[in-house]
Amino acid sequence: MSFDRSMARCSFCGRHSSEVRRMVAGPGAAYICDDCLQLCNEILRDPTPFSTKALELAARPPVVIAAPQLLEQESGKGTTQSEPSRTVTLELEQKQQGMTLILHQMLYYQAHFELTYLWIRPPFTPGFAFVPRIIFFLKDNIGTQWTGDRGGMILARPELASGPNNAVYQGNARFRPLPSADARTLTIRAADPLGQFETQPPQPWEFEITLSLRGYNA
Repeated sequence: MSFDRSMARCSFCGRHSSEVRRMVAGPGAAYICDDCLQLCNEILRDPTPFSTKALELAARPPVVIAAPQLLEQESGKGTTQSEPSRTVTLELEQKQQGMTLILHQMLYYQAHFELTYLWIRPPFTPGFAFVPRIIFFLKDNIGTQWTGDRGGMILARPELASGPNNAVYQGNARFRPLPSADARTLTIRAADPLGQFETQPPQPWEFEITLSLRGYNA
């Protein structure tokens, strides 16, 4: 099975194959150029959870590339995602510097888990081209870490805003692998990428969740 690679674009920066030295093909329509691959390696070597390079990468505009139709035809399911095997309601809220982050639910799937959240903040200035996703760093009591997320998304929810002075965004962050059955606590740190460039960068939000056999307790 083959796809037309001449239209390849880097999934991280959006450049075409003719604009970079090398392009590495991933599954479906996913690609990464040599420059972005080098940047990712530098981020992995940096022990800082919210390093400058990691924040810069997370704050880039999303690159929207349509997946090959052949993938949808073969799966027979299109882009429909399977239902979670378990849903745990969190409803944890923290406020800082005019912004509020609400962790809504933890969703368990077969090979990953997701956090759903609401982000309430002042509206972005006119002309802002995109909304950066919240950056997450998770760590359990046995040392397992989840840095960033794998395929999250964020949507504007203007109908939830209480007035013109705030904006509401609904997002989800995806993590692999699932937490171990031996883990008892999970610390969740979250940061606004753009906030790191302010005169007084805000501290990351931090939540601690107790894991139990039946689910999560704040």
